[in-house]
Amino acid sequence: MISDLLSYIFVERLSLNETAHKMGMSVEQLKDRLHIMEQMGYLRKADSNSSFSCNSCSSCKACQTSSLGSGQYMLTEKGSRLIELQ
Repeated sequence: MISDLLSYIFVERLSLNETAHKMGMSVEQLKDRLHIMEQMGYLRKADSNSSFSCNSCSSCKACQTSSLGSGQYMLTEKGSRLIELQ
């Protein structure tokens, strides 16, 4: 389930609503899962020092960053490895 969720967000680039729908949960439930996944080390909130510009470059599909709701999330190395195993 974690790998599916990460894949929807970072590979397929689905929105929060689209991801929640595909996962069969509410947006609030999805936000809770994202928070848990952050605590587990699969992703992290991007800070102001992160240098990325989502949706503004030609490599957006390969980007490790996603804008979900009011926050920006980045895949950690652990999250990237999990997606690669799919």
